[in-house]
Amino acid sequence: MELLHSAENVLNVLFVWIDTQRTELGLTEISRAAGINKSTVYKILLSLRERHLVAFNNETKKYSLDSRVLELGAFFLKNLNVKDTAHPFLQNLALESGKTVTFALRKETHLVFIDRVDGSENVRFYCDIGKVIPYNSGAAAKAVFAYLPEQQVKTITAGTEERFTAKTKTWKQMLRETHTIRERGYSLSDEEVDNGVLAIGAPVFDSTGQVVAGLALAGLKFTINEKQLSRMISLSVECARSISLKLGAPLNDSLFTEWKSAVFSPSSE
Repeated sequence: MELLHSAENVLNVLFVWIDTQRTELGLTEISRAAGINKSTVYKILLSLRERHLVAFNNETKKYSLDSRVLELGAFFLKNLNVKDTAHPFLQNLALESGKTVTFALRKETHLVFIDRVDGSENVRFYCDIGKVIPYNSGAAAKAVFAYLPEQQVKTITAGTEERFTAKTKTWKQMLRETHTIRERGYSLSDEEVDNGVLAIGAPVFDSTGQVVAGLALAGLKFTINEKQLSRMISLSVECARSISLKLGAPLNDSLFTEWKSAVFSPSSE
């Protein structure tokens, strides 16, 4: 499909600030960075200033992005549907891994599963669409729990524990495990909801940096060796990170660890 040249020029100018990572740029700098002659760039900047997408500093004689850029971004983020945003990424994760992927939204005292994509293994287990699960149970729940605000954690842990298997965590165990989950950027559920099922969980963040959801990648434990588990971890965390970025999350090293260097030992959990 042939692109509209004039529209491409406008977009190229707008993206100059992102591409250069500069807050202010002069006319010549914008022209060079965008690859467009100065007279055309000047006309584009005049139009963008009229729409308050670009501002001009009379003292420095340089241009910067203006307030309406924020309005556009805020409107986009406000109208994002978390499930619809996440689904294509979950599909890719299931396809790449061959495992079952579930996706759950954060609530006050529990998670609620809103999406599921089966991989080639098509394993059936508790965590299905519409199911509710407490924060001490399962990979997705544990991944979200580790990033909840302190007051919410206190409220949750003051309640009773629901147990699914003999390996379901107590609140005391969960509080101890939280640091490890945050340090690694993922959680592990080793037969904590369904006997024979191993799952990796990863948190999803929104544009405010708050955890809003969690995903889990699950398979039959006896089929997963150390190499496969390592791949499940990297795929899960990268998927959660991609969804978070799509939701506008300001991701940095404090939110996600370098999962590529994570060392995992099943017996350590």
